[in-house]
Amino acid sequence: MADNYQRILVGLDGSTIAQQVFEEAVAVAKRNRAALFIASIVPDNEYASVAVGASMQMIDAETAEAEKRVHEATRYAEEHGVTKVVPIVRVADPRRALAETLPVDYHIDLIMLGITGKGVIQRLLVGSVAQYVSRHATTNVMLVKQRTLQEPVATEEK
Repeated sequence: MADNYQRILVGLDGSTIAQQVFEEAVAVAKRNRAALFIASIVPDNEYASVAVGASMQMIDAETAEAEKRVHEATRYAEEHGVTKVVPIVRVADPRRALAETLPVDYHIDLIMLGITGKGVIQRLLVGSVAQYVSRHATTNVMLVKQRTLQEPVATEEK
């Protein structure tokens, strides 16, 4: 395990756990003075059974929502002391993007994900993103459990 992570990737999908992991990633990036790569991946195969025109409209709508989510997260990270923030929005398979493509493209040394997020039915059919990433990533992966409302994120070292 690295003593000091320099390039941290965190995935955002709009779920509560993803938001909690993001806040934890901000704290880790700040403590390590690391660059934070905030990725929102729009699934490219989720709308495969829909007509082509409708599928493109759905992907466009999801992409616009992902861009908004990443923009807000970028602003939050910068306001909380992360000096290098890289927003990423892609249409791809989230599992492969987070485990394989983005870590190579951006030289990531830590991936942070929540244990559960969106996609209960997809998780039952094809497995969770976190499960896939933890098995296929070539870098360290931190899986973060959902915390209760009483548990704050530790933002400062004592």
